[in-house]
Amino acid sequence: MDRRRLVGPHLVGADLVRPHLERPHVELRAVAGAVAVTPAPADPAQTQQDPAQRPAGPPAAPPARDGWWAQPERRVAALAVGLGAAAVALGLLLARDGVTLPQGARGLVWLGTLTVLFAAFEGFVVHMRVRRGAHAFSLTEIPMVLGLLSLNPLLVVLARVAGGGAGLLVLRRQRGLKLVFNVALVAAQSVVAAWVFHRLGGDLAGVSGLGVRQLVAVYSAMILADVVAAVAVTAVIALHDDPGEWRRLPSALRGTVVAAGLTTIGVVGAEAASQSPWSVSLLVVLCVVLLLVYRALVRQGNDRAEVGELYAFTTALDGAAELDEVLPVVLDRVRDQLRADVAEIVLTGPDGPPRVARMSGPGVVTDAEVPPFAWYLPALRGEPVRTGNVEGTVAGAEPVDGAAVPLPLGEATGALVVRGSLPDSGGFTDDRLGLLRAMANHAGVALGKAQLLDRLRREAAEKEHLALHDTLSGLPNRRHFLRLVDDALAGGGGSGAVLLLDVDRFKEVNDALGHDIGDALLTEVAQRLRAHVEGIGVAARLGGDEFAVWLPTDGTIEAGLARGAELSEKLEQTMPIGPLTIDLRASVGVAVAPLHGTDAHTLVRHADVAMYAAKETRAGLRAYDETADVNTPQRLARIADLRAAIDRRDLMVAFQPKVDPATGAVVGAEALARWHHPADGMVPPDEFIPLAEHSGLIRPLTLHMLEVALRSRAAWARTGHDLHVAVNLSPNGLLDVTLPEVVERLLAQTGSAPASLTLEITESSIMADPSGSLATLERLHALGVKLSIDDFGTGYSSLGRLRRLPIHEVKIDRSFVQRLTHDHRDRAVVRSAVQLGHALGLEVVAEGVEDAGALELLAREGCDLVQGYFVSRPLAPDAFTEWLTGQPVHERRPA
Repeated sequence: MDRRRLVGPHLVGADLVRPHLERPHVELRAVAGAVAVTPAPADPAQTQQDPAQRPAGPPAAPPARDGWWAQPERRVAALAVGLGAAAVALGLLLARDGVTLPQGARGLVWLGTLTVLFAAFEGFVVHMRVRRGAHAFSLTEIPMVLGLLSLNPLLVVLARVAGGGAGLLVLRRQRGLKLVFNVALVAAQSVVAAWVFHRLGGDLAGVSGLGVRQLVAVYSAMILADVVAAVAVTAVIALHDDPGEWRRLPSALRGTVVAAGLTTIGVVGAEAASQSPWSVSLLVVLCVVLLLVYRALVRQGNDRAEVGELYAFTTALDGAAELDEVLPVVLDRVRDQLRADVAEIVLTGPDGPPRVARMSGPGVVTDAEVPPFAWYLPALRGEPVRTGNVEGTVAGAEPVDGAAVPLPLGEATGALVVRGSLPDSGGFTDDRLGLLRAMANHAGVALGKAQLLDRLRREAAEKEHLALHDTLSGLPNRRHFLRLVDDALAGGGGSGAVLLLDVDRFKEVNDALGHDIGDALLTEVAQRLRAHVEGIGVAARLGGDEFAVWLPTDGTIEAGLARGAELSEKLEQTMPIGPLTIDLRASVGVAVAPLHGTDAHTLVRHADVAMYAAKETRAGLRAYDETADVNTPQRLARIADLRAAIDRRDLMVAFQPKVDPATGAVVGAEALARWHHPADGMVPPDEFIPLAEHSGLIRPLTLHMLEVALRSRAAWARTGHDLHVAVNLSPNGLLDVTLPEVVERLLAQTGSAPASLTLEITESSIMADPSGSLATLERLHALGVKLSIDDFGTGYSSLGRLRRLPIHEVKIDRSFVQRLTHDHRDRAVVRSAVQLGHALGLEVVAEGVEDAGALELLAREGCDLVQGYFVSRPLAPDAFTEWLTGQPVHERRPA
């Protein structure tokens, strides 16, 4: 049996291509009712397997090689040249022993008959399908045996090459490199057979009949020739398409058994011909019968193989979940089973030209060129079409050999198209069109599932991206930045710098120029940061006008500050924003690892502290300083404890009496906050009041003080002590626009008159926001609440401004009262304060009275009220009530 698998026509026009496909990432997505096919990076290569065992996706192509050897056609040509050269060299060795020409007309006729037999047997072959190609089986072993046993081996070689070449050229219409390779292979096979037969003495003269030596020679020659063919065909497939073809060489060598059988027929025929030349005609009849029977068996086997391949196709699709797996599987298997040169998926939508994904060799070409003619349009409208039953082309176009069927893809319109049937495939018949429709139905389901899965994954990826990135700038957000910094610390030796920057006066830009300009400014900042750290670090937007950068350093403060200076210089370059040009300044805080922290959260917090220090000092750039960090873990823990105490109403309200220095009668009391920490005991007010103001807890603390003070005052009134109560307000309290409503509600709930409540404020709190504070004071004054200036004499307000405030009382600071009996200058200040207050129509209160001398002097100067340790220390509510029962009741003066 002469067996040849030939190189595929899509590259060099032969019978078989075993393409080694790359697996690019292919995205198939719906766009406005259409489906777009776009490429992405290829997956790692995989080894190609037999059809029944191949994985879901075709394997990837081997890495591209440079030079002329990278082109498959050139590798095949080199192999053909090598085979031809080897055949010529071996033929020359045969020629050295001489050439015995046939004697007489009978010998010449026999030589011509052999040549015709070689041409006939080479032209009429049986093709057994193997993927897109076929094994070409012929019976040329029989005339080869007849020739070797009757003619000079070199003449047999010449007859075989001439006849075989004619059969390939005329009967099988082979051209180009395909013809060259097959002729070289025929020459190599025949010359190897002739040389082996000659060397083993099979053609020795004088031997009567076929002896053992001749039988060994002829069988060895035919089997070795078949081995040469198997190795050569395996080599050409490996060089052209699939280096893994060498794994299948052992199975290819099993064909030598058939070769031995055909050799036996040839030997029997030679023996019969030696007795009667006409018996050769019977041998020809036998060969024809064998060829027809074998062709029928092969056709039946091919049909079974087709069913198996269709099952393998569905199995492969079931195992392919990704679009980059499904699309190559569909095109590869369709191209194989329909034995087509080209397989395509054509997709159209309501707008725009068709989109084409094409396979005509290794790999899928996405966004391929659309053919200039559209013979497949009926398939896009839902009707199968093949060029055998339509006017296949437009006028002037090349004839088309193809078939197309609808590809069900939901809302999109698609077609599965094959073009260029292989020469030995029989064309695209109606049966093959039905097979293509079945494959298209399976492919449509698989592509639809993969498209849905891809869309879900893309949506999940988009959501994950949105969860980790800032929508305006596209930079990582705080959470993602912290993760990236932790990863960098873990993988980079634990050293680097976090730079946290804040755009100075950004609120003014937003207010003056609008949010569109503000957003454009932030986007420009993000772009500059991204460009500055690209490839070396990470930039992020933490929120508002606050950005963060991570850059690797040697871990020193100097290196971190140098990085910060570079960043500031980059940002402070003039920024063109639309028609405007903005000069930007930023405050940058630096925290370096591992000195200032070993994790991202700590480094960001410390860089934030440094940034605010840079902003407050207008330094522009500051490194983290532990001594300036008020947000220590202990302080944060204390704030948490304070919040819990306020929520549980665990803070105690103490009351310090206010008395008339002239009569000693109790007039009122000041409510003072006291906190007994469960672990640390009493916490001084000077410690927890600033904590409350800094952490935003001052409002609930103030509301708690107001409620307790007013309820206590109501209880005293029920016992006959109609006192007023004073509560301190923080600077932030004056900016609380809801404060008057809250005070009014508490007064109503406790049944207290507005004049029974005094709210004490400091001069500095008024000066922090004069206009806002004045508005709140006027609303409280209108409500009837008394207002007092606390720590009078230590502030910096002018007398003119003080005169315009709606206040009722001034309170002389304790720093002047405590040395009143020892320092004449303090006495002068107190005397002046009392006189000034009375001149302005205000009550004057002195705090810090700690001895009888001070009380006597204050009474003599006309001070209206006093409070201090000499009168009483601050008392708990029950203790104050008990102390109050022994005091004379003071008749209140009109407010």
